[in-house]
Amino acid sequence: GHFQHHLHTLSHEPGEPTVPEEESHKADESEEAPGDLEEDEPAIKLLPCLPAIVAAPPSPDLFSTKCGLLKYIVKWHLFIQSFPFLVAFTWTIPNCNKYRRTPIVIAAFCISVFWIALLSFAMVTVVAKIGCLLNINEYVMGLVVVAVGTSIPDALSSILVARDGYGDMAISNAIGSNVFDVNLGLGLPFLIRILIDRGKPFSLLSSEQQAHFNDYVILPHPKFCILLLLVLLIMLGLLTVIRCRLNKITGLCLVVMYLLFLAYSFIQELVCQQGIYC
Repeated sequence: GHFQHHLHTLSHEPGEPTVPEEESHKADESEEAPGDLEEDEPAIKLLPCLPAIVAAPPSPDLFSTKCGLLKYIVKWHLFIQSFPFLVAFTWTIPNCNKYRRTPIVIAAFCISVFWIALLSFAMVTVVAKIGCLLNINEYVMGLVVVAVGTSIPDALSSILVARDGYGDMAISNAIGSNVFDVNLGLGLPFLIRILIDRGKPFSLLSSEQQAHFNDYVILPHPKFCILLLLVLLIMLGLLTVIRCRLNKITGLCLVVMYLLFLAYSFIQELVCQQGIYC
């Protein structure tokens, strides 16, 4: 032990101060755990016994920017709407940056999944009620409104990685998320429902659609599946033509295809007697 300490002392240059091993280990641990350090982020302390909310109201400095009043109003509107959710998430989900033990991480993941399920159920219920008030079929509301609400996080993540230069990751994220939604997002709930009903088949059609089953030229579900498959083939063909180089023209083409899809969805719902005789 004395010999190793003597070699450690000789390995330093004469003008370089020696650092004890315990202090060097502490320094290494502090560098490996940056999440434990306090960050200079704005926080709101509502109750002394509960964690602070990492959020801050919009700054009046926005008035000095272009369209400052409009930005200030929009940011206040978003802040008021999101603040209750920030409070609920902060007070119920453990901070994994502070507590890095495996049980804490698993608990945070399970609570997050619970919040996602609860908010998804609330969103679907509200969208169904709005569709009932507007006399729009639940299928079309889910195809348009719910699809937009659930795809916005995927779109934002694709934008972030595309800005960093990972265009292939952005495209694979868009395709992979849809594969996950179709296979697991639909398959698992249907499987659970069938198991609860002891193997009884689950009908995708409403009672009104089931009553007019023989009047269909083509069912709405296969019709939209064929349409979505056509959109996918057009997108793959477009990417092949441009050699997977995304540009403004490509983005414009994809936006136009989506607008045409929305137009067709609402037209066939409003014109075709709620999609029964089309």
